[in-house]
Amino acid sequence: MSTMFGSMGYRLIHGELCYTHDGRERGRERFSISVHADGSRILRAMSEIFETRVLRDVSVRVGPDWCPRDAFVRITVNDEFRGSGWFVFDEGEAQCEALHAPGTRVSQRSKGTGRVRSFGTHPILADGWHTALFDMDGARQQQFDRLMISSYAFDGATGPELLPNVFGLELIGIEEITVPAGAFRCRHFRFLLRGTAFDYHPPYDVWVTDDGDNVMVRALVGAPKDFLYELVSCERIER
Repeated sequence: MSTMFGSMGYRLIHGELCYTHDGRERGRERFSISVHADGSRILRAMSEIFETRVLRDVSVRVGPDWCPRDAFVRITVNDEFRGSGWFVFDEGEAQCEALHAPGTRVSQRSKGTGRVRSFGTHPILADGWHTALFDMDGARQQQFDRLMISSYAFDGATGPELLPNVFGLELIGIEEITVPAGAFRCRHFRFLLRGTAFDYHPPYDVWVTDDGDNVMVRALVGAPKDFLYELVSCERIER
């Protein structure tokens, strides 16, 4: 005999992204998002990049304002531990406690005005969360500061730390697109990276769901890399 309990009051979004290049699979990303009654949400993501043998485990919690509250990042490269870090974001201060291989401890405190607005942890799904910064009633191109990131490396495969970041976003439009996971109404954005720490980065376009959840449906890194990321499964569950 089973007993049914009441609703837990949150919802889940489970999914998987496939990384490809020239039609060949180069990685996978499995994620789970819990969206809570107060508007906060937690992302849990495991990213595998086969060609560079990177395995990344990430957990990020954001508040109702989409600003980060805490995060954890662990990096493995060639099946060897590269580093892990725990991050806390308070009003006016960000903190990091990390361990970098082969055994270096890193402790950082960064004070500023106001809360850090977004924290880059390198899962492709998390890149979609950056677009929550964009004011849909504002200009088509917008610049953002008070941002931080865990690594300046393209694949994020360095020991995690607190690093300052800035970028812009351009709204290309609202588009209906179809990927292996199905058809989605999306906001199409282009990252504006010239003059930033990612000035070297090829053009980067992303398509996120136009439903308030900002789930990454497609991402395209242009020439010379020509990397495509697409949502191959997505499930929504009410708890």
